[in-house]
Amino acid sequence: MVKRACLTITLILGLCALSSSLWAQKTEQKTYFSSTSLSALLTSGNTRDFSFSMDTDQNLILGKHKIKVKGQIISTQSNGEKKSEIFASSIRYNFQLNPRAYFLANGTFDRNVPSGYNFRFSFSSGAGYTWLEKEKVQISTEAAFGWSTENNAEKLAQKIIPDKIQAIRPNVSFSFISSILTTKLHCTLSSSTEFVLQEAIFLDLRDFEGYRLFSYASISAAINQHFALKTSIQGNYENKPVPGFKNTDIYLLSSIVFKI
Repeated sequence: MVKRACLTITLILGLCALSSSLWAQKTEQKTYFSSTSLSALLTSGNTRDFSFSMDTDQNLILGKHKIKVKGQIISTQSNGEKKSEIFASSIRYNFQLNPRAYFLANGTFDRNVPSGYNFRFSFSSGAGYTWLEKEKVQISTEAAFGWSTENNAEKLAQKIIPDKIQAIRPNVSFSFISSILTTKLHCTLSSSTEFVLQEAIFLDLRDFEGYRLFSYASISAAINQHFALKTSIQGNYENKPVPGFKNTDIYLLSSIVFKI
């Protein structure tokens, strides 16, 4: 069911992006822009490994209204066996209150079995403010409150089972009220180079020790108007991870980017 849900959401996001693109092209008053990053690694010989990642960012601006759709997939295989598959998606709506302040509503869906969770869904709303907006530097902060639900696959305690057996207790589901605080820095280093740094903290309002930290940094260099090269690093830290799993994940990606 979860795999079908992931495929369904991916299809919906793709259709939304396509329809937004066509709609924007037909109407001059609407502004549409997007970027899609792709990276892949293939080895053969003694080992046959394949890694693939894609992330897409679709944006549609209608006056004071802005819709952003994002999706990310990271998949790895070794000798024909799937090792991991990470899926993340979000859709958000912004309403510009004035040149610096805006209202936001955001929905996310994540799946990361190697980190112990079958899915995480959240909906939140709040506000954002742009503290600094100059030609080459922009700094903004967002705060939102909402509701989250999760389905985790907790490993059974190792003392109960032999070391060579990995037992998992699936379908541990729960819901809670949450909040998230995000700060983003965007710098234009030159006519062709951009740097982005984003820091976020996610709070479980039932238990403040269950906080999560998300860090993202990227630098991209334009090849021409539509293509660029990008290197990004993403770190996720959970103070209380799913029982039996590590609390830190790091992803380093080198990608080619297509922009519209």
